[in-house]
Amino acid sequence: MKHWKCVFVLMTCYLVAHTVLGSLPAPVNVTVNSVNFQHVLRWDPAPGTPPGTEYNIFKRKVLNSTTASLKLKLHNERTYYLSVQASYNQTLSPESHNICFTPYKDTKIGPPEVSLAGCGNCIKMNMSLLEPDSSTGIEDINKYYDVHFTVKWRREGHSMSLETRNKSFTLDNLQEGMEYCVQVHTHIRLNGNTQPSTWECILTGPVEHRVAALLIILLGLLMTSVFCLQYTGLICTVKATLPRAIIVRIIHLSTQI
Repeated sequence: MKHWKCVFVLMTCYLVAHTVLGSLPAPVNVTVNSVNFQHVLRWDPAPGTPPGTEYNIFKRKVLNSTTASLKLKLHNERTYYLSVQASYNQTLSPESHNICFTPYKDTKIGPPEVSLAGCGNCIKMNMSLLEPDSSTGIEDINKYYDVHFTVKWRREGHSMSLETRNKSFTLDNLQEGMEYCVQVHTHIRLNGNTQPSTWECILTGPVEHRVAALLIILLGLLMTSVFCLQYTGLICTVKATLPRAIIVRIIHLSTQI
């Protein structure tokens, strides 16, 4: 008789546990959306989840959320195992599958911002990465990761590339008056989740502007030279005078009269 009582108690406990943990489905599609160290844990309620369900987020300690996303504050160089559990009317779902996440390796680094300025036969470039929130403790992503850039540029089907660690750079020896398109890729040894910039296009300095400027300079030099020569007396106005022989003849005729 005692044996059957023990079996009954065990079955009751199993059914209660199964009812508490099995009647509410676990959240699905659990992901971490992280860009420039801004981390958001997202999930979808499973089919059959009743409205008003709350969620427990497990990250060493239990966090609580009534929405299907939660902004996380994580240590940059620590590995986390994240999971979500639904909670409704004192009923708990099983935990979702674990998400392994290490911020400095897994966060996505957004595309660099690129500004261009034409300078005759060259293009001056400035490249910068968006800075993370001050709460991350990272002041400069470039210094944190020791970033280097691959600069690609193309013109009429011809393309070239080079690598640099400088955020300011000049592309030299380009053809004047032509359109060049530039794209910048970010490279980080510890994080491969980087995105390139969009292609940015610009015209190099037109040739005719330089020719016009040269002509203006030459004209200015010529006018200055003429002024200097005139000022020093090397160039003077020639007065119209009669020859000396004619003057003497006129004087002689006048005395005879």
